[in-house]
Amino acid sequence: MLQDLDILAARVGQIVQLTRQLQADRSTLQSRLAGVERERDELREQLARQKDEHKSMSERLVEHDNEVDAARAQAEASLAALRAQAESAEAALRDEIARHRADGEKAIHNLQASQSECARLRAAAGAARDRLNAILERLPGAPQE
Repeated sequence: MLQDLDILAARVGQIVQLTRQLQADRSTLQSRLAGVERERDELREQLARQKDEHKSMSERLVEHDNEVDAARAQAEASLAALRAQAESAEAALRDEIARHRADGEKAIHNLQASQSECARLRAAAGAARDRLNAILERLPGAPQE
């Protein structure tokens, strides 16, 4: 019976030792579980921050795209207006050049007509002077050469 008691005591000792080992393992696992839960919570917070950041970046990207589209549309409208203005100015300049060219040609024509008239008048004046001299030479008392 003593032997049975020794076996029983040894068995109880093993059970106690196993229980202590299980409690130690349990404490270790609970500690690891708490660490894993903390890490999970940190990762959830990080994921939430990243989602918020992604959402904010997406919103800013949409705003930026809208601003770029508006600026592009405005630039295209300005460019079209400037092109129309340039075409209008070019047409006006061409018209003005044509007018000046016509005015220049008219002035040249008038100058040529004036020079022709002047030459005709000089010739007429020379002929009149010659006739006048011939008349003056025939007058009585005119010096004879």
